[in-house]
Amino acid sequence: MLDSGAGNCFAPWRNDSALALEYKSLPAFKPRAQSLPFPVSALDLIPTTTADVFAPIRLFVPNYFDDVLPQELRVHIMISLIAVHEADHARALRDGQWTVAKASSSRNKWVGRDKALRELVRFSRVSKSWQTLVFDGEIWANLDLHAFPLLPKSLLLRIARFAGSFVQDINIAGHVNLHSGTLIEVTDSLSALSARTGSLPFTHLTGINLRGCSAITTRSLHHLLIQSRALERLCLKGLAAVTNTTCDIIGVYCTRLVVLDLGRCTNIDAGGIRSLVNTAAARGEYLLLKELRLSGLKHIDDSTMAGLGRAAPYLEVLDLSYVRQLHNTAVEAFVACRDDDKEDEENGFKIVCLNAREAGRSIDESNRYRRRVTQLRHLSLSSCLLLTDAACSNLAYSVPELQYLELAGIGSSLEDEGLIRLLNTTPLIKRLDLEDASSISDAVIATLTPAPPEEEDPDAPDLAPESPLEHLIISGAVDVTDDALLALIQNCPRLAVLEADNTRMGPVVLKAFIRAARSRKLQDPKVVAIDCRGFGEALMKDLAAHTRPRRGWRAHGARGLGYLDARDGSVDDFKIGQDECDPARVVLKTFHGWQTVDAVQAGREKRRKARSRRAANDSTGSSDMDEAAGRGTRWWSPGGRRSGANSPPAVPEPANNEGCAIM
Repeated sequence: MLDSGAGNCFAPWRNDSALALEYKSLPAFKPRAQSLPFPVSALDLIPTTTADVFAPIRLFVPNYFDDVLPQELRVHIMISLIAVHEADHARALRDGQWTVAKASSSRNKWVGRDKALRELVRFSRVSKSWQTLVFDGEIWANLDLHAFPLLPKSLLLRIARFAGSFVQDINIAGHVNLHSGTLIEVTDSLSALSARTGSLPFTHLTGINLRGCSAITTRSLHHLLIQSRALERLCLKGLAAVTNTTCDIIGVYCTRLVVLDLGRCTNIDAGGIRSLVNTAAARGEYLLLKELRLSGLKHIDDSTMAGLGRAAPYLEVLDLSYVRQLHNTAVEAFVACRDDDKEDEENGFKIVCLNAREAGRSIDESNRYRRRVTQLRHLSLSSCLLLTDAACSNLAYSVPELQYLELAGIGSSLEDEGLIRLLNTTPLIKRLDLEDASSISDAVIATLTPAPPEEEDPDAPDLAPESPLEHLIISGAVDVTDDALLALIQNCPRLAVLEADNTRMGPVVLKAFIRAARSRKLQDPKVVAIDCRGFGEALMKDLAAHTRPRRGWRAHGARGLGYLDARDGSVDDFKIGQDECDPARVVLKTFHGWQTVDAVQAGREKRRKARSRRAANDSTGSSDMDEAAGRGTRWWSPGGRRSGANSPPAVPEPANNEGCAIM
């Protein structure tokens, strides 16, 4: 192609016809100067272009998360984020890395699930696709927002709108700013139309907690309850919006309720409970309630308690504390049976017949008393001022599975006879609250104390099971002696809490309890001995190595209490007080213990003042050093002094007011 003759191949001036033909057949190239040695080069083969050859090449980076992964996996990744945060917090607790100082930090205000929810909301700002992903209904099936009482209305409505009928449990306790209009909008967003009839919208909620939502109205509450027919758990404690009509709606529409809390609702009375019971009886059904809390209920009578006992045979938790009109006869009516009542083993309806002695009646009577055997595990009758120990006699043989019994605040009306009769028929008692029962004696403590184990005999039958008693409160029982308490501590290996303030308990009982708790390796044992005169400052110092004044807990909500935590090293720094977060130490509440707490607080305040004073002195000292150094600081520097060796010379005032001198 580039043949320029036989004589010399470097003869660019030769112009053969063959070469001309070759040029014409080539495509259009950039023109080349004729003065160059070669008419054609490799660069001439590059076609001319108008684009910038130095422009960067765009690289395509595939988005595997949004474009490759299916929707189900992306949602599962977001759900795993919640599990990871919960596992991290559980690991920190298990490994001892969670301290009071860390919990008090503002960065750790939300931990576990609450922290994960905050991160998810932040992820929703990435893009619209991520927003749709974050608010997927599968993630918000458990809408627990009680840790965010200041949650904006717009965010709550957005979650409800996106999640829709996927939400099964909603907990917005403490949202005092939740208004009725917002609650109605949330209800409509969570509702779905019936697939069969195409009408009567309903939610899939099985749990609702509106405790503390004081701004909602009765209308908005009823709007939610009418559309929540699958409800199993409902907490409306302390709401003024709850009325007797609310009980009617619950009886008609919420027939699957297992847990109901209407405690401290000031606008309901016994009439609402009667309507709830009568609605179930009209359908020929039993109430499925297992937990019912009616603290502070007004105008209760025997007929209400009798109807409640027959309509709710599955009750396991019953809270009737602070029911001022509750009589002994009402308690008897709750467990009494009519002559036409029969046992129903399929529904757990059993009847026991008692004689006069077993029922607490006069021995001369020959009547037989029929009592219903309940499934109660927890019964609270605290501060029911009209009750006496006769109410305990009425409950005897009717609560064999009772584990928690609260009879605090009744006073001297609670005596030994009826209480002993009840305790002899409740072998599973774990917690017994007899605060202010000043008339009880050692006989009650002896009833709770099992017989000491006899000498081991290979031919003897199996030993009786150990006492399940874990928590005993006898504050104000001035007739209880140390011997009865010592026998109780020795023979109840699970006893971890003994509240005996304002009693005659002495140092011997206290030392025995601490010794037993350490040998049994109990977690968070506790002794309350306030107003016990036998405890002096010297005794507290001797027991300081094994006790603590308070039971501390590591959470952001406890930051204002100032608990001492050995993991932070604060105990060694103060050289006063004990580790309040050590579960192996016995919590000893006494007058001298509170003095220790006050001393620790005073030491912290003193240290804070010394630190602030030291900081002020350091700042003042640095200024004095700058003034003394002189040469190292310019007079015009921001922190420099306006006097000294480096200050500018004084400018004499102009004579005769000739004018101003400009420096």
